[in-house]
Amino acid sequence: MNPETDSLSSAMTARGVRRDLNGTRIKAARSLLLSLILVGGFSSASALARGVIIEIAPPPDRVEVVPVQRRGYTWAPGYWRWQRGQHVWVSGHTMRVRTGYAWTPDRWNDVGKRHEFKAGHWTRDSEGREQ
Repeated sequence: MNPETDSLSSAMTARGVRRDLNGTRIKAARSLLLSLILVGGFSSASALARGVIIEIAPPPDRVEVVPVQRRGYTWAPGYWRWQRGQHVWVSGHTMRVRTGYAWTPDRWNDVGKRHEFKAGHWTRDSEGREQ
């Protein structure tokens, strides 16, 4: 056997193995990236569920003119949302009533010297009446 041919064939084999390893590394990297994206999505969703706690109190609520609601609709009042390091007003809006439920509006609760945001949600109406 020719030593030059042997070294050439081993280089090709080594290159082929490197390609195979790179392909494996790419697959592993893709799997890891997908896992991180999924975990990040779940943790950000749970962060939203926990709410926002800040040290800056929201300004006083704005006065809104609440339109007369048609039967089957209710008013969700406006609130201050924390966005990009500042309070931003979100205007109130009309929404469809859920029979047997009452709307609890978005609000800020004082927790010591901090302020915690609680998102608005529907709660079971114990009296079973429509709003």
